[in-house]
Amino acid sequence: MDRATLQRRLQEAEDLVRHMEENIAFQRQMIARLERGGHDVRAANMFLRRLETKQARQVSDRDRLLKAVSRH
Repeated sequence: MDRATLQRRLQEAEDLVRHMEENIAFQRQMIARLERGGHDVRAANMFLRRLETKQARQVSDRDRLLKAVSRH
């Protein structure tokens, strides 16, 4: 893969990581709001765990691309 393509993909990965961070923060706010209202948060917590797992994969992908860009 050429350097320009790697840089473009790295930027896309960074955007995804940032967007996922926002989603995770929002989900945590929703869980707190539900808890304050006395609601069951099990499903919301399961969804949060899925978001966090996806975020970990995206961070790993971003880091792999960052290394590839630094090698070129």
